[in-house]
Parts: sequence; C-alpha cells; structure tokens
Amino acid sequence: MKKNILIEGCRGNILAAMLFVLLCGALCMTLLTHSIGHHRIMKIRRMRAAGLAELQDQLSLEIHRVFDTLNHVDLYSLEDPAVELFSLQTFPDHTSGSARLQHFFSHENTSIGNMDRIQVRLRVLAAQIKGRYCMEGEIQSTFLQGAVPIQHIPLLLQAHVPAGRSAREWLSTQGVRLPGTVVPTLKAGGFDLELKRLVQRALDLGNLELTWSEVRRRLGLEVTEAPPPPGIYLVRDSECIHAVLVQGDLNKLEFSSHPGYQYIKMTQGTNTYILEYEPEGTILDCWIPDPLSTTVFSECIVINGNCYSVATRQEPGKEIRAFHPDSRITLLVSGQVTVTSSLEREGLGVRRIPSPGISIVCGKTGAINAGDQGIQLSTGNHSVLDAALISAHDLTNSENSVHINGNICAGNLDNSGEITFTFARGQQDLLEELTARNIRLIQSIKLLRIEEVRRDEID
Repeated sequence: MKKNILIEGCRGNILAAMLFVLLCGALCMTLLTHSIGHHRIMKIRRMRAAGLAELQDQLSLEIHRVFDTLNHVDLYSLEDPAVELFSLQTFPDHTSGSARLQHFFSHENTSIGNMDRIQVRLRVLAAQIKGRYCMEGEIQSTFLQGAVPIQHIPLLLQAHVPAGRSAREWLSTQGVRLPGTVVPTLKAGGFDLELKRLVQRALDLGNLELTWSEVRRRLGLEVTEAPPPPGIYLVRDSECIHAVLVQGDLNKLEFSSHPGYQYIKMTQGTNTYILEYEPEGTILDCWIPDPLSTTVFSECIVINGNCYSVATRQEPGKEIRAFHPDSRITLLVSGQVTVTSSLEREGLGVRRIPSPGISIVCGKTGAINAGDQGIQLSTGNHSVLDAALISAHDLTNSENSVHINGNICAGNLDNSGEITFTFARGQQDLLEELTARNIRLIQSIKLLRIEEVRRDEID
C-alpha cells in the first residue's frame, strides 16, 4: 500500500515538473518571439525615420531653391511672371539622392480695378525611388501687377540693385532686415504717387478742383485764391468730421490710447488743440465749442506744411500706447514729417496683433504743397512703429534700431541704423485710391505645409 502511494507521488511530482518545464519553455518562446517582433518593429521605425528625414531634407532644399529663385528674379524681364516662374521649365521634376521630386502647379487669377492678382500654389512631392515613403510640401505665392494700391505693397523703393545680387541681399547691406515671406520691390526709375485725388476726397471736395478757393468755400471762409490763415480747421458737416486741416507747420502731433477712446493733441506755436473720439464712433471732446456728440470722425489729418514731431503722448508713471485697437489714422503731409518716438497700437485682449495704427503719407498735391517732402525717423533705439510710411521722396533713419509693423514705400532710403520689418496691411479706406502704377511685385511667399503622405493618397 505504501509502495503504491510512493509511486503515485513520484508520478505526480514528475508530471508537475514536466508541466513547469513546458510552461517555462512556452514563456521563453513568447519572450523570444516578442523580442524578435520588437526588434523588427524598431528596425522598421528606424528605417521609416531615416527615410522620412532624407525626404524632408530634399524637400527643404527644393523649397529653399524656390524661395531663392523668387528673391532673385527680375519680374520686369518676364512677359507673364507668375506663369513663367511657376512652371516645369523653371522647376523641373528631377532626382536628388534617393528621392524623386515632382512639381504640381495651380494658378488663380482675379482682377481688382486696374490691378491683377495671381495666386499660385506649388506642391512639391518627394518620393523614395526604392521605398514606399513620400512627403509633400506646399508653397503659396501672390503676384500683383498693374495699378497696385499702396496698402498691398510690403516694401517699394526707388533703387538700383547691382548685377548678381538680389534685392534682399542689397537691402541687408543698407541695414534692412526682412522676413522670408516678403519679397522687396526695387525700381531704378522710381514710382509716381498721385495724391491730388486723395486730398480731394479727404477734404470732402468731391469732383471739385483742389484750389484754395474751393478749400475756403468748404471751410466756410471768405472765398479768395489765397491760402487760409495759419491754424487748424475742421472739414465737417452735421454727421461727420471728414478731416482736420492744418494750415502751416505743426510743432507736435501726439497720440495716446485710452479705454474706449483715442486721444490726439496738436500743438501749433503756442496753441494747443485736443480731440478725443471713439474709433468708428462719435466725438467725445473737441477744442471748438459746438456740440459734436453725434458727429463721427473719419480719422484723417491733412497738414499743409511740416510736422516736426509725431510721437506717443507721455504721462508720468504710465505706459501708454499711441493707438486704440480700432484706430485707423491717415496723416497726409505736404512737407516733411519727423517721427520722434515709438508709435504702437494697443493689442486686442492678451494678444498684440501687428497692424498699422497710422499711415503717414508725404508728397506734392497741387495746391496743398509746401517745400521738401520726406519722412525722418528719430525715434531712439529699439523703437516700434505700427505704421505705414509712404513717400515718393526720402525715408531717413538716424543711428537707431527700428521695427516697423506696416509697409514702406519711399523714393530713397537713407538708413544709418537698422530697420527690421513685418508686413501688416493697412485698413484705411481713404488709401485704397492711392496706387503706384505699372508695378509688378511678389506680395508674399508662404510655406503652407510639409507632411508625410501615403502613396495611395497622391493625385
């Protein structure tokens, strides 16, 4: 009996040992299989990462070539720049390394008045020659030609670029730094700004001639051919102040933003004029005794003379911005303008959005004409101008660093300091009539995306 029990016990132990060995073997096989599978997965991932990295490098080189080509091109040497540039003749399909690069183009044309706008998209597909991975980049560029509104032009200068250099390279030698999305426009022959119609509209003259007799009639003064006496006048009717007209030089023009309203202070000689208003709303305070509580200000100031200082109004112990977030001020000056401080626009909420709070325009306008024209920057170092600077004459910057959020159009640049630049399109309705004629330019170049695509998703 005992012998049988011992035999049965031994058999049970042997069976348990065999089961344990089998379980250990199965576990080892599972771990080995998992290890081999993990190794294969990691190998595939490494191959994919290496393949995509090489494709991205090839795409980046090709995109850089596109940007470099557009920065060096002479648009006036081409009959149809947008079509000729964005074509397989300029950017042919080719093999680079282990990748095949293909180019796909689309063009969209629209006409706005006497200006043509051509928006071009370029898709660059990089696919492995021996492999299954693909990446795609997309570039968008906007071409403008014809009578181009000044507010659409990022940077326009009268200048001659030496042979073999791009406009961007030449500007860097002049102390101007541009973002990669802005292609400057330089014309050796300069450009023409027609300001007469602009001033006629600003002074609410309609189709009347821009003469002193008509200006006097509009101001309610005795009608003669002589200019009005030096002073500051309101061009207004019962519903709107169309403009503030400054006859003679202005010593100081100061701006400040306050919750709910824009503040403007003008100093001419010993006289001070203050205007407070809600942008796109009514007048809150003015220097004249007449009630103007139901009158809207069009935010236009016309100076027939020089303006010796445009600045942000200072208040001790307070950090003040020049412009209310909704302000869109137009300053038309027949003489010279000197900007003497930063001119910053208040941000919208917690985010400050670059946008011109003011457009400063200098030039001859017929009757409204006083001597030399030009814009001078004497702002101090590290200043910021949320402004469009427009003059067919000189733009002069002293030995200061200035960042401009807006656009620049000038007959000549005299820069002793450093100018950095971000293009921000103005929104002044009055300036939509101000154009530079016979212009060709690349308004912008944008890299929209670089991403992996599947072969079965390729068109």
